Amino acid sequence: MIKLKDLIAESQKFDIEGNKKWIIRFVDKIRNGGKLDFSDHNTMYAIVTNTGVGAVGISKNMGYKDDVAVEWKKYFGNSSIFKTDGVWSQRDFNRDKRVKVDGKTYNYYITIDRGNKSNVMLFWNKLNELDKMLREFSDKRHVAISYKTHVIFDMFLTHNDSLKVYYYDNLLKGDIESIVKKWVSDHNIKLSDRSHVHGVDKDGESYGQIVADNVLKVFVDTIKRYPNHKDEEYYEWIKKHMGEIIKSIKVK
Repeated sequence: MIKLKDLIAESQKFDIEGNKKWIIRFVDKIRNGGKLDFSDHNTMYAIVTNTGVGAVGISKNMGYKDDVAVEWKKYFGNSSIFKTDGVWSQRDFNRDKRVKVDGKTYNYYITIDRGNKSNVMLFWNKLNELDKMLREFSDKRHVAISYKTHVIFDMFLTHNDSLKVYYYDNLLKGDIESIVKKWVSDHNIKLSDRSHVHGVDKDGESYGQIVADNVLKVFVDTIKRYPNHKDEEYYEWIKKHMGEIIKSIKVK
């Protein structure tokens, strides 16, 4: 049974415990010569982003009233200023100036401390200030900037990526980080620790997918190089080293 304390992402969480059975089956498959398939990539992506089972209904379990989730979805899902696919809600500035300098989309991530309800409400209530700061920067530099967050409140409370900011020139990296950090500092918004705060989308793949694929590759290589360990040892290994693997990823 999944416990509430395991779902509340006060710091970045990889849903390894909830996928232990899959990890054991995966180890056996690779050890016996099996090949990676689509479901393996999807499962690892869910582990990396913490989008596995358990998110639905967590807001109620945490003591939020039903109208908070309703108003959240209304704000991010039905507002004319956001573009939404029903899962994510995105705000674009100067979209017509979007030029990928080196063919890549760059990401800056933050994870909000969701263990404190007042901090979650602070993020929501002050998001318009970040919106203004990013819009002004975008206008001043004549560059496209976007940011997105979750449409579904329960997903916001569990997913590792509370907010993503997109930009299209790596030279803007420091500016984007400074803007977000200033907004966080000005409003005393509490953030959680992460394995990474910057990422790169490339060749149609999101950085989350790139991370998941790299973790899978390292895990598969480890199993093949050291095939004689017990299933539990492989499980404990990936549990211990997941964050280190992600931090070591470099996108060429």
